[in-house]
Amino acid sequence: MNIFKKSEIYKLNKTHLSLSLLLIASPWIILFITTNVIVRHSVFNSIPCWSDELSYWHEILSFSQKGLNFGYYTINESLPKYLSFGSHGFGAVSVYALFGKIFGWKTYSIVIANAFFMSFAFLFLTIAVKISSKSLLYILLFSFSYTPLILFSSTSMTELLNYSALIVYFSALYIYFKGGSRKMLISLLLFCTAISFIRIIYIVLFLPLLFKRKTEFQFDLKFLISIVLWIVFSALLFVLNNLFVSPYPDSFLNEWLSSKGFSEFVSNFAEHFSQNAWNMINPVSEDIIQVLSRYFIIFICLVCLVKSKAIQTRFKKIEIEYFIVFLILFLFLLINIAAYDVFDWRDYRVIAPVLFGSVLFLILNSKRFIIYFSLAANLLGILFLLISPQVLDSFNNGRYANPKGNKMLNHIVYTKFPNSRFTNTIVVHQFSSDVVLNIPAGIGITYSDTLTDKLNSKYIYSNNKLHLSTYNIIASNETGYLYQKRNY
Repeated sequence: MNIFKKSEIYKLNKTHLSLSLLLIASPWIILFITTNVIVRHSVFNSIPCWSDELSYWHEILSFSQKGLNFGYYTINESLPKYLSFGSHGFGAVSVYALFGKIFGWKTYSIVIANAFFMSFAFLFLTIAVKISSKSLLYILLFSFSYTPLILFSSTSMTELLNYSALIVYFSALYIYFKGGSRKMLISLLLFCTAISFIRIIYIVLFLPLLFKRKTEFQFDLKFLISIVLWIVFSALLFVLNNLFVSPYPDSFLNEWLSSKGFSEFVSNFAEHFSQNAWNMINPVSEDIIQVLSRYFIIFICLVCLVKSKAIQTRFKKIEIEYFIVFLILFLFLLINIAAYDVFDWRDYRVIAPVLFGSVLFLILNSKRFIIYFSLAANLLGILFLLISPQVLDSFNNGRYANPKGNKMLNHIVYTKFPNSRFTNTIVVHQFSSDVVLNIPAGIGITYSDTLTDKLNSKYIYSNNKLHLSTYNIIASNETGYLYQKRNY
């Protein structure tokens, strides 16, 4: 009998270990399937091709090779208060730059780094959390079938870094709610602070830490003070982050805060909010993949509100795990609608990682209904992906094309000790891989829709010949013209 029990334990441990290893390897398996099997290209032939990808890639190249001594990454030469980071901020760029410093930086490096970060996050999950084999299987199935993860796995976007951060966060949150120590609380506070510099909306993730193991909700003075401290600290993080982020003039926040008068301020906000809210529920506003994701998060949010029993019991007795997920998803939705955009994959990119983390948290807490619904929704997403191949094609268009060499850009010289960061900056009017991937490390790239003599950057690259009095042509070929400012 004892021998039988030992064999059963061995079998269980072997199954658990196999599932754990498979989960840790899953990012690489997904990457292999999406590249080698679906689009039939090696990941080592991939290049960043979207403007955001190219901007991330080159900024990381400069930071990893030149430290903080690189040119401006801006739009229309709108400068940050300090240093020269672009409109994406320094959080994500810093993480990838560390990876680049250790392993070097190639055109495919972000894709490889993303799989590495995801594997590390799943490793943390399997080691830190006491998790059943059944829950491991559910997480594995959910990961393999999550459409946003599949779509972005082969891109040079930073989405998978966000997934990784949220896997670690929700795993640690689960441990904390199951009886974590004060050290765990401090670690979570520090981790939330760090990832808020990757994406500022993660200030929302501080809130669940105020509800540890509470079954009865009390609006007392202690809770009020905690909320005020959270608001103040979040505001400080927002201000601190913005000191190192170059302005993004085309954003709603920039236009909204530039409103002339209170009535215009209110009118702009109301118009933006109502349009975003309509886009969120409009079934024909975008392709079916994005619409499905929006409905998915709204449904999970509403179900968690009902399951939390917060309204039914007037906050007297709540199911804390459901309430936490409702609170996070609701605030993410609200902030996205109020201050960001709901179109062209923008809301998809922000919401999909936190939805993934929320479902992971519910799986860890054995919330069966959410588990089964999420897996069914994922299968539906894959079905729509199969019948809508144009979505996958749009993600991979140009991603495996060899970038053309551009010897003209070899005339650009990086200055180690410049008088101004503009000395190491080039202005372009388009972000194409043939240009960006050939610009030397340390040369910041600023986009401008108007190329004039009023620019301060040392270099200008244009496809068309310009009539400028303060810039000279120093190189040209069939692709365009490279200009250098005379006073340099």
